[in-house]
Amino acid sequence: MSSVRTPTAKKAKPVTSTTLAKASLLLRTVARTFPTGGTLSRIAREVGMNTATAHRLLTALAHEGLLTFDPYVKTYHVGFELLDIAESAQAVAPDLQLRQRLRPMLKNISRRTEESTYLSIRSNRDSVCIDLSEGTYPISANTLMVGARRPLGIGAGSCSLLASLPVEEGDRMLLLNQDRYERYSGITLSEVRQWLLEYRRDGFAFNNGRIIPEVAALGMAFRVPGSGQDVAVSVASVVSRMNEERRRMVIDVIRDEISRLQE
Repeated sequence: MSSVRTPTAKKAKPVTSTTLAKASLLLRTVARTFPTGGTLSRIAREVGMNTATAHRLLTALAHEGLLTFDPYVKTYHVGFELLDIAESAQAVAPDLQLRQRLRPMLKNISRRTEESTYLSIRSNRDSVCIDLSEGTYPISANTLMVGARRPLGIGAGSCSLLASLPVEEGDRMLLLNQDRYERYSGITLSEVRQWLLEYRRDGFAFNNGRIIPEVAALGMAFRVPGSGQDVAVSVASVVSRMNEERRRMVIDVIRDEISRLQE
């Protein structure tokens, strides 16, 4: 088939010059080049874009849930909203199906403890929050959002997922992530190792305000029946509220809801 040219037609502007193309480039760059998170300056430098433009577009992408921004270490990550989009186009999104299945359990825990409750899964060397249920206690300790990533070992849920790995695999993750730990309030490799020992001794992880002052969290990992996948449930509260008696109550609630899932 022959094509017909129009001599007077104007040359179209390159697609890369459009706002949509620039935003798409940033999204792909975060996903492919900075899977464990990238700062504004690094992302802008990678794509050759000025920081003001990159910041405006990254902020817009985060607002729409396509990216998430970690305010503590100033890094951007791929947002969980992308999986929602994938699910609508492809009906099979295992992580979203898992989230839907475990949502009643998550809501029960937050209702019984009155605290914000999170569901996390492992993604390579990170943990990813895939769902949350807000508590009713007047003082909120909501420190994670859906899609937020943490290096395995940082946070109660993330530490639980790390502890659920075979020892050799867990040690490999520790070494891969050790340079990232210090971004979170100067946490050291030896601290994470100690938390793992305590998890294996107690059966749960406890973060007593080490990452964010005045915010404590308890976490526990378990294998979802029939899925073969490990997930972590974590409950966050203000430090002053997480005394020993209340910690026992929260852990009992988590264990009870996990056991109901096995029935």
